[in-house]
Amino acid sequence: MKKTRILLALIVVLALCMSLVPIALATTPSQPITAAAITKKLQVPIGTEYPAMGFVFTVTPYMYNTSTLAADLLKLPVIGTPAGGTRTGEFTINFNGAMATPRAETLEGTVANVSTYYLESGNIFAGITFPNAGEYKYIIAENRTTYNIASQLHESLVISPARYEITAYVRENNGVPYIYHIGAVRITTEGGTPGTEKVNPTPGGDRIDTFYSQMSFVNRYVRTNGAPNPDNPDPKKPDPGDPDTGPGPGTGPSNPGHSTLNISKLVKGELGSLTLPFMFAVRIDVPTLIPTYVLSSYKAYLVDSTGVLDPNTIYNINTSLIGTDTTGNGYKYIRFTPGEPVHLRLKSGQSLVFVNTPVGTTYTVTETAEAGYDTFVTTWYNNTKNATVTSLTAAGYVGERFNEALYVNDTGNFIPGGLNVNDLPFYGLILLAVGGLALYIVIKARKRNRG
Repeated sequence: MKKTRILLALIVVLALCMSLVPIALATTPSQPITAAAITKKLQVPIGTEYPAMGFVFTVTPYMYNTSTLAADLLKLPVIGTPAGGTRTGEFTINFNGAMATPRAETLEGTVANVSTYYLESGNIFAGITFPNAGEYKYIIAENRTTYNIASQLHESLVISPARYEITAYVRENNGVPYIYHIGAVRITTEGGTPGTEKVNPTPGGDRIDTFYSQMSFVNRYVRTNGAPNPDNPDPKKPDPGDPDTGPGPGTGPSNPGHSTLNISKLVKGELGSLTLPFMFAVRIDVPTLIPTYVLSSYKAYLVDSTGVLDPNTIYNINTSLIGTDTTGNGYKYIRFTPGEPVHLRLKSGQSLVFVNTPVGTTYTVTETAEAGYDTFVTTWYNNTKNATVTSLTAAGYVGERFNEALYVNDTGNFIPGGLNVNDLPFYGLILLAVGGLALYIVIKARKRNRG
């Protein structure tokens, strides 16, 4: 009985000790943060060649200890380059651009067809001397970009609305002030709403979960590489020498022109029909990274070697999808609403030419099988030709340069009498066997007659 009481007492003591462990851990101070950096993130649709651009940030004195009086704010050192003679400082983080070699920025990754690039500043408190011990608070916000949008029809850039409150806790050692700890709070989110999230501003992150400062700002950039005036592109002729629509079906990217995507049809084979319309279902999905940049519908023209065709000549197409350019030559086009497939027919030598889909747009094309034809698909992405496959379906992205899904329907060669050139080796073997048998019979007969 006595042993049982002792055992129970030990269990109670152990339980009490274990209950104190979280308290002890919770009261243990974390490693002080003594440096802070700004991380700039740029998000673009997959394959986008974004230009070189600089992002400018302001660091504004906000509070000394608990005071926001102007006289007390004079104690806050200027962080960065003084802006306009004020005590607000500025930092610029420069991206070299997607085509630069080497690039300053680093690809963080691509998720859901969106690529994120990042670049971290140096320690913004490097070389800063504080007058005495105390709490020094600043507000950090993105102010502007050094890149000027040339045309709203072709590109869009969104500045980050995020804002951070950063506090330098300063102590003194033998009368010399030094930064003991830096705290940062995200007070405005990327969505523009108020926030209270604490973040780690340490340059390089904690090297465990993050590898750059969590005091980050996200920009979004989308561009279109199509016709100079997508509202009235004047497609003209689709032959390779034309600068507006790009090459004809199957000619490759000899002159990509101003089309963003071509869906093309060719027919081969001795029994192939050049007048038979083949049924297609075509769907596009545009990047929604910048919602205000997404159009309700996108333009595609039906073209062949003679020029732009009237889509009304396509069998079974919904007439509500057909629009007319208001200026220029008054060409008719087909409206493509993102996410909604359009059913249409293409004859040999015809192409469906898109002129204003953004870079990073995805497309899916499905052809309805036609008896007697084998279907081969070759896709081009950003001037690069992919392997030809036997398929009724094609899918891909719209890149900066030439993009095409080329459908070739082939009946093969025709030999009268039902013979096929592909079968000639087998027929030759059969004839050889029959000839050998006949020769054997003749030889046997002669030997029999001699005998």
